[in-house]
Amino acid sequence: MKEEKTTLIKPKKKKEKETDNLKILGPILMLILGIILLTNSSKAVIIVFYSIGAVFILTGIFNLIRYYQLKKEMNIEDNSKLVLGTSMIFIGVLILILSGAIETFLRFIIGIILIYNGLKNAILSLNTKNYVTLIIGIALISMGLYTILAENIIFQIVGVLLIISSVVDFIGLLSTRSTKK
Repeated sequence: MKEEKTTLIKPKKKKEKETDNLKILGPILMLILGIILLTNSSKAVIIVFYSIGAVFILTGIFNLIRYYQLKKEMNIEDNSKLVLGTSMIFIGVLILILSGAIETFLRFIIGIILIYNGLKNAILSLNTKNYVTLIIGIALISMGLYTILAENIIFQIVGVLLIISSVVDFIGLLSTRSTKK
């Protein structure tokens, strides 16, 4: 009996430099997005709401097309697709038209929530004589007022957080590269 020699096929290892280069793409994209949100937050809000509206409209159109396909091919009237499609198109158009009003409404809601939590903390701190809670309460109240009065502060805050996160990721990547050498 003849013995056959078996060989294992090992997967090729990726070069470490290639994977390191791919790891740096995430922080770069976060940094760019953070800078855009920090500097052009009003345009970013418009782009976000237009994108959401476009997704609703496209989904509605897809449902309408699917309704007419089912009706033509199988003689089935799936009214749920018709209702869903027209509703989504209507909602998408409303989002496109009312994007500024929706942003203002969200800003007011977030501001009111911050003011409420700040007042709750301030009153609690007066009862317990905890001045750290009082400082937090005052900070929350001022953040709530600023959120209501200043446009697009939420996207600016998200932009700052993305920039900080990308810088931390860069530092982490540089420290791991220096320890590998």
